[in-house]
Amino acid sequence: MSVNVRPAPVSVGGVLQDDDVRNWLLAWSLTGHRCALATIIAVNGGAPRSVGAQMVVSANGQYAGYLSGGCLEQAVALEALDAIRRGSNRRVRYGAGSPYIDIRLPCGSSIDVYIDQCLDLPLIRQLVELRDARSACALQTDLRSGRNTIIAYPDAHSLSASWLEGDLFTRAYVPPLKLQLMGAGPSLVAIARVAASAGFLVGVASPSDDTRQSLQAMGVQSEAINGPRLPSSFRPDRWTAVVLAFHDHVWEPPIIMELLGTPSYYIGAIGSRTVHKDRLRSLADNGVNMKELSRIRGPIGLVPGAKSSASLAFGVIAEILAEAKSRGFIA
Repeated sequence: MSVNVRPAPVSVGGVLQDDDVRNWLLAWSLTGHRCALATIIAVNGGAPRSVGAQMVVSANGQYAGYLSGGCLEQAVALEALDAIRRGSNRRVRYGAGSPYIDIRLPCGSSIDVYIDQCLDLPLIRQLVELRDARSACALQTDLRSGRNTIIAYPDAHSLSASWLEGDLFTRAYVPPLKLQLMGAGPSLVAIARVAASAGFLVGVASPSDDTRQSLQAMGVQSEAINGPRLPSSFRPDRWTAVVLAFHDHVWEPPIIMELLGTPSYYIGAIGSRTVHKDRLRSLADNGVNMKELSRIRGPIGLVPGAKSSASLAFGVIAEILAEAKSRGFIA
């Protein structure tokens, strides 16, 4: 019986969520559909996607994730469906040296894809639970036996920790990007809106009732604060960016000093060059050293001279994503 191969409906979680197929893998497995996980395990030459890129294919023909710019997904999905039917894992090459002569990649390159159709539900649940707990982990697969093992992987801070060594492939998983915002006003609301639509996990703390009401109207959770300190719910980890958007900048020094004690990968604050210079001077007067001061971004955003909340918001999110990319948190 033929199966209609097709992409899954667009995720409402934002495009940042599209690179992590664990939710799809669990959701389809829970509905009783057998699934196959297709992973790029080797790249020879240039390729649109890097080692570790994944897509999941359901026995009903739907697939999520992507391994190329659009030229491979249908072929990989069909190969995965055949693997599910036969109950056998396989390694397939696409591009140069592939048996599929009608599929070509740029510049004579090739990728090797491992298709695994024997992931069990407890293992899939554990992968999702580790993501929800914001714990880095790795899935190690023996390509000969097909055996999968999840390992705690505290040193796997980036996706680049995925690699193939002999017949053992290690796929690193990092938690989803989080953005925590503190402050008030239209700029904060705009940044939260853009971040949420992009797929960040967003948390906001604000002293302004109006700001919190605006956030609530767009479905973003926020909490009230009444003093210059991090709320107890804000515990930035190494995959969390923090942005301050206070018009009254006297709130900032105590909060920033707390943030410097966290592993947050991005700490930024809204304000002009003059405001930022005064901010750094105030922090230095409070004993913050030059190395710590260098962690604080300002003025923030990749749109110079932004004069609207929209241009500021897109510029700030672009800057945060650029930093995340430089650290290997996103592909």
